[in-house]
Amino acid sequence: MEYIESSSATALHSFINFAEFVAQTEFLADEESEEFKEQYGRAWFEMELVNSLALAEWEQDGCPREWGKIWGEKYKEEAKETLHEFLEVVKKWPD
Repeated sequence: MEYIESSSATALHSFINFAEFVAQTEFLADEESEEFKEQYGRAWFEMELVNSLALAEWEQDGCPREWGKIWGEKYKEEAKETLHEFLEVVKKWPD
């Protein structure tokens, strides 16, 4: 849980940071209860949807080095919302 909270601080800085955060957090709740895993999985999946759409467009654009403007205009706000929802679930992490 601490890892997620600390790494989430930079997750929205770029689409690459967000993609890395999403990839690194996919399986962190696998050892928890089924109920928590389900909540975590749903929240994580919402982030993955935004991530997938952003990465697909970036690839379609030819993987340009400078893609921050499009990230900011089209995906960052939704990524922020899904990240917030994900962190709300993480706050409920079983002890």
